[in-house]
Amino acid sequence: MTEIELLETFSSNLKLYRKEKTLTQEKLAEAAELSVQAVNFFEGKRRFPSPDSLVKIADALGVEVYQLFIPQNKTPIIIEETPETELLRQSLQKEILSDLRKSVNRVFDKFDDKVFCSSE
Repeated sequence: MTEIELLETFSSNLKLYRKEKTLTQEKLAEAAELSVQAVNFFEGKRRFPSPDSLVKIADALGVEVYQLFIPQNKTPIIIEETPETELLRQSLQKEILSDLRKSVNRVFDKFDDKVFCSSE
């Protein structure tokens, strides 16, 4: 996943989860203790949130932070749960989360402090 795809996925998921919870940008901003402008920038792909803001957004939406980075346009695969598939799922989940963390960290490393929106 490229950095642009990461930002697009985050923005798309933010809007999707917000609408699923029937929240306006204003209500989400209030629940996450952020400015409406910050939420608008995140949804508009103009800024990437700080780690602190990511946690606040996920909490306000009732999701885990990583869920904000999972592409929704992928066709789900249903796998029968067995002890073997459970071990495989856990292993893959760890690997995916590790890759996601690396991608997010690369994005953070490329932006300087003034690009991030702090807890506004």
